[in-house]
Amino acid sequence: MNLKAFRERWTLRLISITPLTAIAILTVVITSFYIDKLNYYFKENAARYLDEYIMGEKRQGEEFVKDINIIANYNYEHLDESVKKELDERLQLAHESASFIYDKYRGRLSEKAIKERIVDALSSMTWHGKENYVWITDYEGNSILSDSGESEHKNISGFTDADGRAIILEEIQMARKYGEGYIKTRFREGDSRQLVKVVDFDHFGWFFGSGIHLDRAMHEKKVELLHLLDTSPKDRSGYVAIFEGSELILISDKNETALAPTLLQKMGEHLAKENGWIELPKENAHIYVHYFEPFDWHIIYGFKKEFFNSVLQDQQTKMKKEIDQEMRFIVYVSIFIALLVGVLTVIVSRHIIAIIRNYKEELDSSDAALRELNISLQEQVKEEVNAHREKEKMLIQQSKMAAMGDMISMIAHQWRQPLNQMSYVLMNIDSAYEFKELTPEYMDEKVKEGTRLLEYMSHTIDDFKNFFKPDKERSNEQISEVIEHVVTLVEKPLASNNITLEMSLESDARLMIYRNELLQVILSLIANAKDVLLSGEVDHPKISIVVTEESKTVTITVCDNGGGVTEEIQEKIFEPYFSTKGEKSGTGLGLYMSKTIVEEHLNGEIKVYNSDEGACFAITLKK
Repeated sequence: MNLKAFRERWTLRLISITPLTAIAILTVVITSFYIDKLNYYFKENAARYLDEYIMGEKRQGEEFVKDINIIANYNYEHLDESVKKELDERLQLAHESASFIYDKYRGRLSEKAIKERIVDALSSMTWHGKENYVWITDYEGNSILSDSGESEHKNISGFTDADGRAIILEEIQMARKYGEGYIKTRFREGDSRQLVKVVDFDHFGWFFGSGIHLDRAMHEKKVELLHLLDTSPKDRSGYVAIFEGSELILISDKNETALAPTLLQKMGEHLAKENGWIELPKENAHIYVHYFEPFDWHIIYGFKKEFFNSVLQDQQTKMKKEIDQEMRFIVYVSIFIALLVGVLTVIVSRHIIAIIRNYKEELDSSDAALRELNISLQEQVKEEVNAHREKEKMLIQQSKMAAMGDMISMIAHQWRQPLNQMSYVLMNIDSAYEFKELTPEYMDEKVKEGTRLLEYMSHTIDDFKNFFKPDKERSNEQISEVIEHVVTLVEKPLASNNITLEMSLESDARLMIYRNELLQVILSLIANAKDVLLSGEVDHPKISIVVTEESKTVTITVCDNGGGVTEEIQEKIFEPYFSTKGEKSGTGLGLYMSKTIVEEHLNGEIKVYNSDEGACFAITLKK
């Protein structure tokens, strides 16, 4: 045996033995080091982690209580400011309402009638579910509107409050001299102090007033803060308690059942007016107590050490399980890899030399051919990719242009009529305003009419946007109700052009249809009939809508008395871009789209014919 063969044999053996030996050694070393390191880590650092948890929880608790104190102090310090703000809003609204009524009816109604309207308006104003929060008094001391009703229509200038002050005279002087102002008073014995604001009305020798009890405002601030605390997110480890005096008024509802009654009792026993942490060894708890004097609140934040002990214990138990699982996994994987590497090494070592030689020969012979093939393929791929991209660009552009053109034409055709109607609405409002006939009822009517038109225009956009989508859903609709809805949109614009709209609903049938698309078709037919009637000289123009029902179908017929259409037009009337109105008046897509919607989306048919008076369009839908 020569030296070269000996070396090759031992090389193959080393290839088989070396990976197995290395994997076995590394597995033992890494596993032992990993387990020892983790055990040392948990033993040495468990106590330190517990202290860090507690210190962090204390800092968090102090910051939380500090935030509560800041909010409570802000509410207390700004109590008068918030009460004044509410009084300002009340009396501003009352003054604006009264001034509006006075300006509106001055010269049109008697002074007495105007006064009655102002009193009625202010007496119906409601805050916190109660009326008569605003009172009216004249400068002679006569009560025009009282908050309680007891002194109404009486002279109260001699009234004195619980402190003996002639409070009504003070209000008169304040309103007359300064125009407005604030006064604190107790109107009756036993009442809490309240803040009152008076405002001069400038007419009739009147001034308005309103008041808020400060203790009620303070109570509302407390309730708001308690609600904020009750609904704020809470950690699992901590809890919040609020004592007013010695009475518990709030405890974190999430932790209330977990807190022992003895702990709550201990809290009540440690309600000191000095802020700081208190340790309760028997309960194994820490609490932070902060006293907020203006509310007589003791704000308490607490946590239990046992929570963190359980957290650490759970982590250690979980990690130990993970270590055991990882150790078993490493051992099993190491054994498997060692066996697999051994088998593969033996197999591969027998064939590796032959494979290398064969590959070398094959590579040498095919290298030149491969270079030529690669060059040819690169050129072909480049040409095909460029051609494919050009085709894609062309198709995409054509699709975009076709869809864009159709969409713009359809929307323009459908929006023209509602835009005209909206213009009529605005002109009606302008005319009413010019002739001082613009009442709230009339304005509300026109706003609702404009809103319906805008909703229809919005629905039109949605309908066209979703027109080619396959996921549109049908709904069970009553055909007569759809027609009535159409009539509400068009009857007034038609009436403004002296066009009579007649409707005969002889069927209550319900069909599974696309509601908006049927509505769109009916509106398009009415719009076409309107254009025909306006362009011709018809003495009494009218449009009629008739709904009839047979055993298997429901038919909707829209007719006009505009004289009808010729046979030549009837043959082309549903073709795209065919119009008798000229380019500025129509695109020729309205009837084409109506036919498409009826036949392809509503599973029906549409046809045109002439009656004795004019043209009729009949839509037949299957039940």
